Amino acid sequence: MKKKNSKAFDVKNYVVDFPEQSPWDDGFAAFKRRISEQLQLNDIDFMPEDEDLRPFYRMGESETYVLSALGCF
Repeated sequence: MKKKNSKAFDVKNYVVDFPEQSPWDDGFAAFKRRISEQLQLNDIDFMPEDEDLRPFYRMGESETYVLSALGCF
């Protein structure tokens, strides 16, 4: 069974499904998780939208800089 936006491969009677990702998805997910962890540590009940975080991620900004720029610290 093939899902939308994924590639399925038949490997010795097993179907392995790999979702298609943008080049920055894996790193962006880790970046977003670190931002979320910092917000939780500081008891801030706010999570910026992906559209707000992606430009910072693409420029290689640190989590501290991003949180400061968004007015969280």
